[in-house]
Amino acid sequence: MDREIKDLEKAMERIWEIALKMGLDPFPVNYEIVPATVMYEIGSYALPGRFSHWTFGKAYHKMKTMYDFGLSRIYEVVINTNPAYGFLLETNSPLQNKLVIAHVLGHVDFFKHNAYFSRTNRRMVDEVNIHAQRIEEYEFKYGRKTVEEFLDAVLSIEEHIDPHFFVRKERERDPRQKATEPRVGQFDDLMTAGELQTRDGAPAAIHVPGTPFYPEKDLIWFIAHHSPSLSAWERDVMLMIHDEMLYFVPQMQTKTMNEGWACLTGDALVATEWGFIPFEELYERGERIAVASGGADERHAITEFHKEEQVPTIRIKTRRGLTVEGAEKHRVRFADGTWAYLRDVKPGDRLHVECGGNVWSSEFQEIRFEPLAADPTIAHIAPLVGVSLNTVVRHLNGTHQSRSAATIDRAVAATNYRRGYAGKVLLNRRAELRNPGVLNEDLAWLLGYFVGDGNRTKSGICITSGDTEVIAMAASIIQDQLGLRALTHWDATEQGGRWRLVVHSRELLRFLRALGIDLTATARHKKIPAIILRSPKAVVSAFLRGYFDADGYAGKQGVILSSSSDELVRQTQILFLNYGILSTQRRQTDGCLHLHVAGASAKTFADEIGFGLARKQERLRDYIENRRWFCREDFTDEIVSVEHRVNDVFDISVATKQAYVANGLLHHNSFWHSRIMRELCEGTDDFVEFAELHASVVSPHKGQLNPYYLGYKIFEDIERRWENPTAAEREKYGRKGGEGREKIFEVREMDNDVSFLRNYLTEELVEELDLYVFELVDEDEWTVTEKRWERVRDQLVANMTNFGFPYIEVTDGDYNRNRELYLMHRYEGAELDLKYARKVLEYVFKLWGRPVHLETRVDDDSLVLHFDGTDHDED
Repeated sequence: MDREIKDLEKAMERIWEIALKMGLDPFPVNYEIVPATVMYEIGSYALPGRFSHWTFGKAYHKMKTMYDFGLSRIYEVVINTNPAYGFLLETNSPLQNKLVIAHVLGHVDFFKHNAYFSRTNRRMVDEVNIHAQRIEEYEFKYGRKTVEEFLDAVLSIEEHIDPHFFVRKERERDPRQKATEPRVGQFDDLMTAGELQTRDGAPAAIHVPGTPFYPEKDLIWFIAHHSPSLSAWERDVMLMIHDEMLYFVPQMQTKTMNEGWACLTGDALVATEWGFIPFEELYERGERIAVASGGADERHAITEFHKEEQVPTIRIKTRRGLTVEGAEKHRVRFADGTWAYLRDVKPGDRLHVECGGNVWSSEFQEIRFEPLAADPTIAHIAPLVGVSLNTVVRHLNGTHQSRSAATIDRAVAATNYRRGYAGKVLLNRRAELRNPGVLNEDLAWLLGYFVGDGNRTKSGICITSGDTEVIAMAASIIQDQLGLRALTHWDATEQGGRWRLVVHSRELLRFLRALGIDLTATARHKKIPAIILRSPKAVVSAFLRGYFDADGYAGKQGVILSSSSDELVRQTQILFLNYGILSTQRRQTDGCLHLHVAGASAKTFADEIGFGLARKQERLRDYIENRRWFCREDFTDEIVSVEHRVNDVFDISVATKQAYVANGLLHHNSFWHSRIMRELCEGTDDFVEFAELHASVVSPHKGQLNPYYLGYKIFEDIERRWENPTAAEREKYGRKGGEGREKIFEVREMDNDVSFLRNYLTEELVEELDLYVFELVDEDEWTVTEKRWERVRDQLVANMTNFGFPYIEVTDGDYNRNRELYLMHRYEGAELDLKYARKVLEYVFKLWGRPVHLETRVDDDSLVLHFDGTDHDED
């Protein structure tokens, strides 16, 4: 252990030298290796050594519970101070901690140079320790319960501070300090109103010394300075909380400003020992499973997970139709074996295609389905009561007064028997659906055919086919696997006719839906069910066989799949690569997508999957045996398009090989700090390990630039307008072109969430995305109320303003000339939660000590809430 610590200390010095050489200029950093309990204590308190309060304990236990159950994990925490603090998790390996150290330096460089952090208190760790000591002294002097109840009141309004506190020209002095200089306005009473004028010549208002300016956004600051009831220690506590909140403001304003460090978007399919899993689900599950790592049957365990929200991404598409989207510094493997950042790839570059990995799940998937209980009949009731069926019938019809009438009525109620079914076919008179327990090959073939050619009737499902073989196979599986009877008949037409198979069972519809097949979905929205993607190879093959029996074709061009669903074709192509089957997507004039398999891959298809239909299998065999094609195939692909976007991205680290297969391509971790680590490890024994194990590090600033997908579209639009400006934009704004990437970096460095929307959400973008404002008109009816682009933009800005909290201002501290406090809610379309607002007014009353009033709007009418310390009122 001591040797590892000494090695890490040497690495810290070397990493620092490399970072400076690369142009980084961070504050000095103090590192500490701590256990998970300490890490979560820091995470819950936000700063080490902060004062105690039950809300922090609540956050701690929530984090610890998530950690104990394997639902989340913090790998490092960075504190924005000078010197900065980096806390490393002790369960990290030595090499992982070296990578974390390099990662931390990037964040500290950001803290030092970003404009929004320029006025933060860099000694805040020392400051909060002093605050904690003073609050502890107050607890000893006035009682812990008294101080805690006061903190409850202060923390109820802690978000209501002025984010522009440091740029306000004038502020009253801290009441904890003695005034040694005259305030601005202190001698205003020596002048007459006529001597002071505004620019338009109107009399200027004279500020009376010692009185506050209105309106005042900073509730904590205002109450601390002007409350008529606070004692000295209470003012001191409020101003300590205010100082700490000013420290957190830049972090609240710049959640999206750090560069994204993660890799692929959430829809990327990753080949794992549990089957194919979307990246986002893999991240959410957080389980250390083995993933395909390149090469036949090669898989290695995941060691780390990472996510970044709304970061600049690049989406590439290849000639065969493969797509991948990831962060700019995510790396993909070129055809020659080298690695390249996505930001550096261009059309014409050739990528290595990972084909023949042969990594599948080994576990048959359990079918989670509970059949509905059969409807009770008279046959159920009679034995319970001990009478004949005729007795029950006569009693229910009212034609006979049985001595067991009361018992019959109780049995009817207990069994939920429903009258009115006489002469009708009841559910229990049909065969009940039998759950086979696990998804096997026969059932998988049926699911595949349903995806391709199944449809819904009023009371069940239907399959149509001109092949007797298909109908017979489907009917047999339905009977053997599910215990249901399928009816078949021939629909004659002038062209000949088709077989129709019908199963009258609503339970079968529920069963299919439970397995991920919705027969009501349109053709373009079909996809491979998740239970298939998680299944063993034989089951996946059976599903694809059934699907190709329905929608596939074999002939002179090889094997062709035709589908209206881009997602279904994409998933099939990725599955094919795991078998070793190369395929190519081709868009048809009617919008339908074809997936072509030819050459040696067609033979692999025949060997691994094939057709269930004899006639299609015969055509495939004819193609393989009687056509001339090259046996060797080119497992590379050419990039045909590169598109810049913004999206959520995810990353994993692999235990023994820092590469994994997703969407058919080989991927490598690609954080910028890998450049530092490559130089650090080059020529050492760690270099090979680093190449195989490049841990991802959780950043403390997760991007939440805009809700949903809006952020990436705005970034995409910014890049387009600066990269290829129109003639009008060149003339009006002086844009030169070719500056798209630089402009994105500039925006990310200089803007916050509000200015980002205000400055870059254009009318054209609002129209393209079809954005609109919708509101709840009735109790359960949402209606579009506005589509004007300025209104849409302003609504989004309002949602981001004040960090998403209601905007409350003090408009009068001497209301009714009785030192009452009057607050104004700057209503921008979002109403207050009145129950919550009344509770907060009680806390504000505790701080102000006099009646408080809050003006807001409800249903477009003005409403004023009042609290006098005893009763709530409103008008």
